[in-house]
Formats: sequence, C-alpha cells, structure tokens
Amino acid sequence: MAAQPPPLARRIELGALLRTYRERAGVEPSDVADALGWSYVQKVGLVESGKRKLAAVELTVLAELLNLDADERAKVVELGKVARKRDPGPAFVADWAQTYVALETAAEHIKVFAEELLPGLVQTEDYARALLAQGVALQPDQVEAAVRQRTDRQRRLVEPGGPRLTVVLSESGLRRQVGDREVMRGQLTHLRQLASRRNVSIQLLPFESGAHLALGTRFTLIHIGDPVVTFAYVEALTDSEIYDRPPHTEVYTLAFDRAQRAALSQAKSLAWLDHLIDGFDRVEASRRDERVAQEQP
Repeated sequence: MAAQPPPLARRIELGALLRTYRERAGVEPSDVADALGWSYVQKVGLVESGKRKLAAVELTVLAELLNLDADERAKVVELGKVARKRDPGPAFVADWAQTYVALETAAEHIKVFAEELLPGLVQTEDYARALLAQGVALQPDQVEAAVRQRTDRQRRLVEPGGPRLTVVLSESGLRRQVGDREVMRGQLTHLRQLASRRNVSIQLLPFESGAHLALGTRFTLIHIGDPVVTFAYVEALTDSEIYDRPPHTEVYTLAFDRAQRAALSQAKSLAWLDHLIDGFDRVEASRRDERVAQEQP
C-alpha cells in the first residue's frame, strides 16, 4: 500500500486551496478574521501558508463565507481531517527542508530541473552517501540513516499510484564525478533503468543547448490535488523557499518548460546515457588490460 501524505503536506495544500477560494470570492483576509472571531488578521496568512491548523467548525464557517459548492466543501473537510493530525516530521531532514519532503510525499507530478547535482529522487545509495558525507548538517554516524531515508523516498516512484516524475538534467551534473568511477557508473545505470518506467521521464540538456531561462538554478515543481495546486521549491545551502503564488510558480513553470524544450528527447537522452556508460566500461576494460600486461613476465 502506498504511503499516505503526512499532515503537513495536507495542511499546506489546504491553505493554498483556501487562499485560491478566498481570492475567487473577493473576500479580504480581514473579512476571514472577522468571520472566525480572530483578533489579528495575520492568522489568515498562517493558515494559508500551512503553518496553522483549522478546527472543523472554523472550516464550516469558511465554507459558508467563501460560498464553496458541495464538492469543494467535501474536499476541504477531508483535507482538514488529515491536516489536524500530529506530524512529527522525518528524522535526518533539515528543518528548512521538512516542508518539501512532506509535499513530495503528496505530489502527483514532480518536475525537477538540476544542473550540478542529481536530485535526491534519482540518486543511488552510493551517490547519496558520497554527497551527504560532504555536508555539514549531519554527524558521520547519521549519514547511513539519512541515505536510507533518501532512498526510501524513491519507493513511491515504483508503487501503484506513484507520482509522475519529469527530470531535466544538465550535462554538467552527469559529468561531475561524485564518489569514485564505480559510483558514477552505478548512478548512470540507475538513471537508465529509472527512465524505462512509464511514470518517469529523464531528459538531458547538453552544453551546446546554450543559454536558457533556468540556467544557473535548480528547482522542483510539485503538483498536488484536484484542483491542482502548484508549488515551486528552491534550495540553497542553509535554507530553502517554497512558492505557491502564480507570480512565482508561473515563472518557474516557464523556466522548466523552456529547459525541457531545449533538452534532448527521451530517446536521444537514453542513447546519450548509454554512451556515457559505455565510456566507463571502455576505460575500465583498458585499465584491466594494462594490469594484465604489467603482471606478465
């Protein structure tokens, strides 16, 4: 059975949905605060950003105020039930990345643009281990648990009803060696295998594709629910941002679409991966031949 999205994910989805309904109805945050008997309007922002839970009676009041139809009411009530549950969050994930991990669990379609590093959802254990060992957030004895947790997140991709994953990878991320050559060959082979799944698309963006809107960035677009709510996740070394308003999400969506159009087709990308893997094999075969020659009298 597929893992259920955590309460945090549903709380964020609910908040974004309520803001959409509020803006559609032309209702101001101050009107919401008055209807709910709140003394300060900032609470509305906390709810709409997923940082505050709503009681069932508060959702009922909001449904009336925002003039929701029967289907919309049923949707927010169901989201509210899950959102009110206790949510300890995953271990070995930085506080600023917890929200992303929760959203990832609830996602129906995940789109990733990556340049220098391969995204966590496609990393092998060896690649993740080599990468996490270079970080500062984990103690050495925590790395293995973090590696297992990262690879556990990938299980949704192979579960029934798992999300669609669309990845655009820059050539630089595939040529940068993380770990030793064996680690990289294993990582490239894993990408090749993942790309054969019906719900996974991997496209490569070669150097000769030139400049594009997403150049110099890495980000993830997450689509959740019906109606679809879109989040853009942008990560730095010590913090991250999650955007859910159209002025931001539309730009990141445009950047992804342009990068995808500039990338090789799925078929050409797979052939390119095969070429890289063959290159590792040829080098290894050459080294074996050299060792054999050196051992001969």
